Amino acid sequence: MAFIIKQRAINAVIPDNDDKGLQDVIKVYKKGTVESLTVRVNISHSYSGDLEVHLTAPSGKSVVLHGRTGSSKDNIELEFSGKAVADFIGEKAKGKWTLTAKDFAPRDEGKLNNWSLRMDCTDNTSEIYIPDAEGKKLSSKQTCTVAGTIKSIEASVDIEHGYIGDLVVTLIGPGTSVVLHDRESGSKKNLKKNYKKALASFIGTKAKGDWTLEVADYAPRDSGRIRSWNVDLRV
Repeated sequence: MAFIIKQRAINAVIPDNDDKGLQDVIKVYKKGTVESLTVRVNISHSYSGDLEVHLTAPSGKSVVLHGRTGSSKDNIELEFSGKAVADFIGEKAKGKWTLTAKDFAPRDEGKLNNWSLRMDCTDNTSEIYIPDAEGKKLSSKQTCTVAGTIKSIEASVDIEHGYIGDLVVTLIGPGTSVVLHDRESGSKKNLKKNYKKALASFIGTKAKGDWTLEVADYAPRDSGRIRSWNVDLRV
């Protein structure tokens, strides 16, 4: 099961011509092993060929995401996934994930604006199975540690179930909640859907705190489970 979304708004200067560089840490509290990973990095710099960007896992394993390429091009606004981060697959998710940005030349000073992790990881706990009885609910929880108000939000849900007309699915944030699915679609199997417009009431509310996907099954016989879900926040 799985989702972890963490975003850090930094706006910190990268030391110029300094081998130590700038480090920033995102703490992941979810247990499990990494199945897929996407890293987004936004750096302002007038000469991106001066820069190296590394990501280090809690285990100490480190990968170079950007290795002084791009020459005189401005800025780094990139997303790294697939082969670029393949060495992290199978790593433990929980712990400190460290982004290091280094500037190997003088004169052109840069700034780390923000960066984020999107991580899918195994979770073999019993919480993924939806209780098949009216009045009982499954709650799957994640914690956002980044302060600020939400500027944009997207969510996706992947639920395995034989009759999704039995289900009520609610996303609960620190400031409000939204019903994503309310016993719709009758006898269709499985609920796999992305949500954006439906989440408009979250805009302007706080990001930091617990985020919970709550699933209730209002009929017997058809059992189900949460395969994955995620929330992508911008603050």
